[in-house]
Amino acid sequence: MVVTESMRLRPPAYVVGRQAVEPVEVGGYVIPANGTVITPQYVVHRDPRFYDEPERFRPSRWADGLRERLPRYAYFPFGGGPRVCIGNTFAMMEAVLVLASLCRRWRFEKTVPVPVPVRPRMTLAPAGPVPLRVVARQGGPEGR
Repeated sequence: MVVTESMRLRPPAYVVGRQAVEPVEVGGYVIPANGTVITPQYVVHRDPRFYDEPERFRPSRWADGLRERLPRYAYFPFGGGPRVCIGNTFAMMEAVLVLASLCRRWRFEKTVPVPVPVRPRMTLAPAGPVPLRVVARQGGPEGR
């Protein structure tokens, strides 16, 4: 749930672009052939129609099957359709395993109360250093 919520608020690929190969109507708008459509995950993932308190990091929102109840493409951190990221399943598994391994041994504490600004370039990343204190957990390998 923590990784899913993190991907909702900070999807690495924060927008996806597609080019129409022929004219098509979408939601009452005509997209001409060769027209580009941008789907902004960063914006859609904060839409209050789909998420209560959309700006708040709240992993528990996923506990009751929210993902299955959402409309298609209300949550799409890896894009979607035939061009969905080929590594999405591996990336989510890897993120869960890395997070579990780190959190078993360490606790991460914010050192400043303000949100970390992001830098939208090819992918979404922190705009600068992420101010955290890393503390060994008591009883863990580093806390003995």
